[in-house]
Amino acid sequence: MKKLIIPFIFTVLFFICCNKNTDSDQVDLERIVVDIKQLEYETDGTFLVDTTSFEVVALETNPKCLIGEIAKVHLRRDKIIVYDELTKSAFIFNRDGSYYSRVHALGNGPGEYPPVVNDMVIMDRHVGVLIPVLNKIMLYNFEGEYERDISLHGTWGYTFFSFDNEKYYIVNNGSRSQKGCYRLFQFDINKGKVKGFLPFEADNSGWGLKNYYSLYDNKALIIYSTIDTIFEVKPDEDIAPRYFVDIVHNKLPQRLVRGDGHTALEVSIRENLLTGVDKIMETKKYIILNISNDFGVVYDKRDKKVVATSEIFSLDGVGGFPIYLLSEQGTLENDVLINTVSSEIALYVYKDAFNENTLKNKHFAKKYTEAVSKLKDGDDNPILIIYKTN
Repeated sequence: MKKLIIPFIFTVLFFICCNKNTDSDQVDLERIVVDIKQLEYETDGTFLVDTTSFEVVALETNPKCLIGEIAKVHLRRDKIIVYDELTKSAFIFNRDGSYYSRVHALGNGPGEYPPVVNDMVIMDRHVGVLIPVLNKIMLYNFEGEYERDISLHGTWGYTFFSFDNEKYYIVNNGSRSQKGCYRLFQFDINKGKVKGFLPFEADNSGWGLKNYYSLYDNKALIIYSTIDTIFEVKPDEDIAPRYFVDIVHNKLPQRLVRGDGHTALEVSIRENLLTGVDKIMETKKYIILNISNDFGVVYDKRDKKVVATSEIFSLDGVGGFPIYLLSEQGTLENDVLINTVSSEIALYVYKDAFNENTLKNKHFAKKYTEAVSKLKDGDDNPILIIYKTN
């Protein structure tokens, strides 16, 4: 009897605490196997997107909306919102690409925020500016007007998300505050209650953590780089481990991951070792991982297997046009992939390779060339290519 009880207790404790990162702890998780020996340089990504339906939008360039460094792009209702990390601004465009408004309130006065912004999160009807140094999130509407503050209740983080605009989840990767470090915090703006989830022991938390979340189907997937476990968050439920990213070759040893970060980074670069997952995205069919900023892994959720491991994804069905999944040039959300192509590349690099004469997909060629034709020398803002995912 004791032999049956002990493993059961161990399993229950793991799912409650989720505090270690050894293979024996991950036996009950769905495994995403990353094998660098299967890596391809370029893969046809046509299976990821619907090549019969596209939007190609040229974003207007004028002195009010000069974008410096795109961090992410989102679609909300009839608007396109671009977070510019360089100027700490959110630019709002109409769906035809014409400029609409801007959230830009740097300063010290009422309704203004300092330049120390951890993130801008695009919500259903607001842009949320995360400012832990002021212990608050500031909300602006899509007209660029300040509306209200939300207290962080002493928590700290580098990004946040919300399912219902009442409970907010703060993804934290480095605060040494009394609230703790390497946590996911949840606070209720109506009740003022704060919950903290610690997915692993603080002294076993790795180094150089990058955390990304992917909202899909009323849940969030969160990855802490070097920890290898993907956690799932659902409304009104605690954080729970969901997947284990099993890097089977060229993985940075755990003794280095848990040691000095500078040493670990130096060794990983020198010996070309993989540190973990740097970005996570989800669609109806797939989970897409960016591994150590070097290559992507596409995991089929239904068949429970990796279907692609590649450095580059392109669309053979659209004449080899590249799709961006792994960098800031690509935003994937709600089964929509938004790619940004700089005006300079569109005008000069892609001009001869991708046009109505060279592309067999005439629907895409027509929309693409129409958008590029709107660009002029000196235009800085990019064009967006908006795909529906399969």
